[in-house]
Amino acid sequence: MSLFIKDVLLNGKTTSIFIENDTIVGIGNDLSMPIDVNVIDGSRRAVFPTFANMHTHAAMTLFRGYGDDHPLQEWLNEWIWPAERNLDDEIIYWGTRLACLEMIKSGTTLFNDMYFYPAAAMRAVKDSGIRAMIGFTGFDFFNKETAEKMKKDIAEWWSAISKQCSADNCQIILVVAPHAPYTVSGETLVWLADFAAERGLHYHIHMSETESEVAESLKQYGQRPYTRLEKLGVLERCGKRFIGAHSLHLDDEEIRLIGQHHASVVHNPNSNLKLGSGYRFMYNELRDAGANVTLGTDGCSSSNNLDMLEATKTMALLQKGWRGDPTAMPAGEALKVASSNGFGAAGVNAGKIEVGAKADLLLVDIDNIGFIPDNDTLSNYIYAAHSEAIDTVLCAGNIVMQKREVKDEKLIKDEARRVVKNLIKK
Repeated sequence: MSLFIKDVLLNGKTTSIFIENDTIVGIGNDLSMPIDVNVIDGSRRAVFPTFANMHTHAAMTLFRGYGDDHPLQEWLNEWIWPAERNLDDEIIYWGTRLACLEMIKSGTTLFNDMYFYPAAAMRAVKDSGIRAMIGFTGFDFFNKETAEKMKKDIAEWWSAISKQCSADNCQIILVVAPHAPYTVSGETLVWLADFAAERGLHYHIHMSETESEVAESLKQYGQRPYTRLEKLGVLERCGKRFIGAHSLHLDDEEIRLIGQHHASVVHNPNSNLKLGSGYRFMYNELRDAGANVTLGTDGCSSSNNLDMLEATKTMALLQKGWRGDPTAMPAGEALKVASSNGFGAAGVNAGKIEVGAKADLLLVDIDNIGFIPDNDTLSNYIYAAHSEAIDTVLCAGNIVMQKREVKDEKLIKDEARRVVKNLIKK
């Protein structure tokens, strides 16, 4: 499949972009347009890379607005975990389809999922046409029998679907996803790290989300969460394939360890703010130490939407605000964190508009009020515009949204409304 985006604004200049199959093969004003190529009129449009949402729980979109305004552990124990006993394949499928729909409409083409029924989530992603890192989510709650069952289940899961995913051309990336150091025993954390390392899989885990989590780790083990994982050998085993979600409450030694292993961390500013978890994310320190800093929304149940453009603005403003420095995290750096850093963590050559990169692109309507006047298109995009300005989205060279229209949108909304009645029983 070939695609030609004609006369689009890129970095302040009008140009054209030629895409073959899933890759950008030409950028410039002197490109010859092949016969019978599919042409997108880029006039009055600006092109940007799509977003990589590096930490979410996709099907939890069905929990949007459920149990709001409660502390994290109370919210989990009294609202979310009891309702999750009702989950099944159908609920996960339509919840994930709903999440994919929302992400497409706000410019995301890759997300890193941590939830249940991964086979159902995979089907939903494939039917939606975007990319996802799908994790086998594990808890053992420090119970040996539970741990052994989880090990057996993950081995069977890998055996069943690994060959299928290897042929997906980066649409589905398999991930090992232990929930957190406070729900998974040290022995199991190490076993999963070995399992991931032997197969070249990413290792996605909640880390240091709250002050109380850190305090409890110090009380039980005499170590902070990242220091404990270093002592267990998890960081060494996983290296740059380690993805620590949140990573909000860190000391200097933990920052050094994360950078030493070139691991990735995921900032989730809207979720952290809404749950009262904190806001002093150590971006400069992590970046300078050698960590790969990425961005996520967390699940809709805690941030209430999956809008990465909104999350990007929040991230940038928080850095300026808590540091008292208006030059902190300028717009271009914020977009890099939200896009190319995330794709890089996943091992996908996207998040940048250059020849040879995967064609994961979006077009924004510069007649949208957020771009008027258009003194600085990038600044307007990050600080002024809303996701409704996004007109067209491409994933791997395929059009997944054009003129704000997404395939099966009404069906997805209707089915989500239907299955949520089986999930949340009032």
